[in-house]
Amino acid sequence: MHSITSAADPHTTDMAHRMKIYSAQMALRVVCIIGVVLIDNLWVRILLILGAALLPWFAVMLANRGADRSERTASVYRPPTLTELPTAAETQDRPVDPESVVMDAEYTVHSGPRALPAPRPTATRRN
Repeated sequence: MHSITSAADPHTTDMAHRMKIYSAQMALRVVCIIGVVLIDNLWVRILLILGAALLPWFAVMLANRGADRSERTASVYRPPTLTELPTAAETQDRPVDPESVVMDAEYTVHSGPRALPAPRPTATRRN
């Protein structure tokens, strides 16, 4: 089929084509499964088992390949450049301004030692 435009095929045509390819691959998988039962050669059985196990993955990958119609560019995200922090040598040259020093601490009030309560008398009463 010839086309005079660069427009993509209609969605229904694209879906029908991908469904035919998927169905053919799943039919090949059924043949692999039947071959595992009927063929007695060990190496052929291993190949048929691998084919039956891997064909669904390939079929889905090929069927979904045509679904993405987005135009992608090769641009890569580059974060904005960050300014560097001063080195240790640059910070040691400057005198420390006491107004700019921030301390992170908790404020607690210390009171004197607390006195222990007086012991209770342990008198026993006998009747």
